[in-house]
Amino acid sequence: MANTPEKEDENSLGLSSLYDPNPTPEEDLWFLAPRDEEESVSAMPWPTAAREDSLNPEIWQAAEAEEYQALLPAAEAVARLGARVQSFPAAVTERLALTSVAAILRGEGVWLGAEQIALYRALRILTDDRARDLARAAWAVRRLCTPGGGPLEGLRAFLGRTSVTDPHDIPGDERPVGPELDALSDEWAHVVQGLTNCHVLTRAAYGFAAWRTRALTPWDELLEPTVAAMLLGGGSGCGFLPMGEGRLDRHAVEAGAGGAGTRLRNFYSTVEAGAQRALMELDRLATWQDRAQEAVRDLSGRTPPALIGALLRYPILSAELVTSETGCSVAAARRNLNLFVERGLVNELTGQDRYRFWSATA
Repeated sequence: MANTPEKEDENSLGLSSLYDPNPTPEEDLWFLAPRDEEESVSAMPWPTAAREDSLNPEIWQAAEAEEYQALLPAAEAVARLGARVQSFPAAVTERLALTSVAAILRGEGVWLGAEQIALYRALRILTDDRARDLARAAWAVRRLCTPGGGPLEGLRAFLGRTSVTDPHDIPGDERPVGPELDALSDEWAHVVQGLTNCHVLTRAAYGFAAWRTRALTPWDELLEPTVAAMLLGGGSGCGFLPMGEGRLDRHAVEAGAGGAGTRLRNFYSTVEAGAQRALMELDRLATWQDRAQEAVRDLSGRTPPALIGALLRYPILSAELVTSETGCSVAAARRNLNLFVERGLVNELTGQDRYRFWSATA
């Protein structure tokens, strides 16, 4: 029915009928963004990926020159670690990788020890609530310890995203796959390879920042971009940069972590902490290795020396893991482990008769 002249007059004056509710004052509409905020009213009310600072190579070159006092000790620590690793069996790098991966996951808020990751990799020991995190950790250690197949050779193979459906994905976790991933991979590799006039540690930090601008990984996951950066900065020795407990955590990422200089300083300090920790671990292992070789000098057979090698490689051992590493029987593995306990070379950690685990004494 058409409006009467009286109704049109009421509408033009903004009057409402007796049955219309009073309008809610705008200040009580809590879900609306305040008008005086600089942030757009379209901003999402949940955490979003941080906006990275400029990835102009000239900016990062200038930042490297300003942060040389942080770069020098980090580069020196990495060089000393590379030289130190050469005096150990090659398998000891897996122990360093386990420690670094555990440190990265703690930056995400995922508390997995190097021992848990090692047992999962060797024997697939896990709990249902840790399945996805352990699978991610195992991927990281495998990438760090396997020659070739680095991130610059193609992210589809590097990340293992060979299909549209990833069994480790969670609902709402939309990662680029297929042609989209290939295009982002080429773009990322191009910008990283363009930073040729900087130190390798700067290049690794730049690769980490460039990864996050392209949303190759969900914003709150740091494992994939950090592993890529570790391989970009790796050279002689263990082949990857060690990572310590540093500022590469999701809270720093969420906050934006400042400009290129701040990002470089954080990256340098994290690498330096990881290298220093790895050097201390290698010193401890070297002392233990000398003592163990002297303690088993009177023993015959190939199991005792193989057991020493396994204890250098893994932070924790079970009899089944010793069997898979040395090829001996479970009974022989337990007998040699008990002999090592008697000679003060290993400690049994559980105090149980079943499901027992051992580690090298400090």
